[in-house]
Amino acid sequence: MILRRKIPLYVQIETVLKSQIRMGKIKEGDRLPPEQEISKQFGVSTLTVRQALAALVTEGYLDRKPGRGTIVRKDFGERVVLKLSGDIDELLSIGKETETEVLDVKVVEGHGKAIQALQLDSTTLFCFVEKLRYWKGVPFMVVEEFVPKSLIGNLPDRKRVIESLYFILSQRKGYFFKEAAQTIESSIADQRIAELLQIEMGSPLFYMERTFYEKTGQPILFQITFTRADHFKFSVRLEHSQGEKEKRWTAY
Repeated sequence: MILRRKIPLYVQIETVLKSQIRMGKIKEGDRLPPEQEISKQFGVSTLTVRQALAALVTEGYLDRKPGRGTIVRKDFGERVVLKLSGDIDELLSIGKETETEVLDVKVVEGHGKAIQALQLDSTTLFCFVEKLRYWKGVPFMVVEEFVPKSLIGNLPDRKRVIESLYFILSQRKGYFFKEAAQTIESSIADQRIAELLQIEMGSPLFYMERTFYEKTGQPILFQITFTRADHFKFSVRLEHSQGEKEKRWTAY
């Protein structure tokens, strides 16, 4: 098999094996050949193969069992699912399925994207929270949240911000959220995000921005997420409706 020079060899082997697993060429419960055999197949060292297999173990595709070798997991196809539309609480329910580590809680001034999204002055002070989310022990999402400090008051402690600032504002501060706007685009991991998510720098990511609006229409909460593309998928359900003058599909 011909491998490209510019991409790390173990990443290429990881990609090939992952594709074979997804396509069913290597099935659930199958045992992979020994590392020496795989290294001969790809023309690389056993160390390179070991790196590729370790990455697939981390991503949830493989298990290493003493005395049995490297086995394809039966639940390898599972992914964290996020709806692209629907009730705001449903959009945030992903937090109930994951574990969260709070990385930072502090006051910041004049964050460009937050100022633009929340339509505030460049000197505005924000409560900034950064969190790392895990799914089955694997880090898969970095979350950054911004809310004007004037709405929060004193900085919440780390135990409280394990919840989204959305829940703190709605359940403890009495704000009623009417709607949220979100954008999603492809991106790649810089060095810091790659280290947090335990992936290679330059790996593909989903980059998402969300702006939450309270009942008066005022935006008061801004959120950024960086999500590993290999542990995440989006789900949209379309409903067909027919009025007197038009037919249309509605996402919900």
